[in-house]
Amino acid sequence: MTEARVTLLRSVDVGVTDLAQARRFYSEVWLLTEVAEDDGVVRLAGTGPIHHVLTLRESPRPGVLRVELGASDAAAVDALHRRIMEAGRPVSGPPARLARPGGGYGFSFQDPEGRNFSIVAEAADGDRPGGASPLAPVKLSHVNLNSADNETSFAFMRDVLGFRLSDQTSKFRFIRCNADHHSLVLGFNEEATLNHIAFELPDLEALMLGIGRMRDHGYPSEWGPGRHGPGNNAFAYFVGPEELPLEYTAEMMQVDDGYPVGMPERWTWPKGRVDHWGLTPGPSARVVRTQRLFRFPPEGYRLAL
Repeated sequence: MTEARVTLLRSVDVGVTDLAQARRFYSEVWLLTEVAEDDGVVRLAGTGPIHHVLTLRESPRPGVLRVELGASDAAAVDALHRRIMEAGRPVSGPPARLARPGGGYGFSFQDPEGRNFSIVAEAADGDRPGGASPLAPVKLSHVNLNSADNETSFAFMRDVLGFRLSDQTSKFRFIRCNADHHSLVLGFNEEATLNHIAFELPDLEALMLGIGRMRDHGYPSEWGPGRHGPGNNAFAYFVGPEELPLEYTAEMMQVDDGYPVGMPERWTWPKGRVDHWGLTPGPSARVVRTQRLFRFPPEGYRLAL
């Protein structure tokens, strides 16, 4: 019997006011590979099997439009659609075959705090064409979401979508849908906005070289290099075009159901330190400001997939 739960973080849909600038940045600097353009929507892939991990489209205002999740098959998508409807959340319509590059079967919806998501299965994933840089991102690692009602959002993610809690600190809940320690993060905040979008690099060397490459192109590290506690992943944060908060990360911890959930008392640091290595004092004022800027547009779940 198909298990009705999310099993994958697939991609993120980003609105930009300057599509040409965004295409150059994400392909030439961030090192994703453009795989399709249809009706002005640009799709970019990492080196992993997901058809695309980032979608760019012209928008009146910059910011995240929607986060795309994955399920095991069409039956799981149908079951999740029923659950989301029963939970009283708005949906784009019944699940359908998608007439887009990469295809698939899915639908979109809005969560209890007005964030836009989609769930897709049976897309044309597979080995990516050769030629991508060995320093390129492999996949979308996680999306960190500020949450004004963390309890309600977490209950929805757990009980309706099937996410599991990996760790909780005084500031965040780290939740997973597969072996990655976290695919989504829910922050304890005053508003439901985007905190940041993280892309996974193949190893620590690629991350360190990525910091240098970003600096060479005028995007200095706003925090990092460092290593987080929950997830044990190495990181560097940047402010990308149109002030979108971005993270390069590597070495995400792999866990299973035997992983002991850590609570806030487990995740404390010595005075003056905010990560495992302690190489930098913490996030810059600039990146902290951008981590509160972007709301999901109210009708974003209705955008064509």
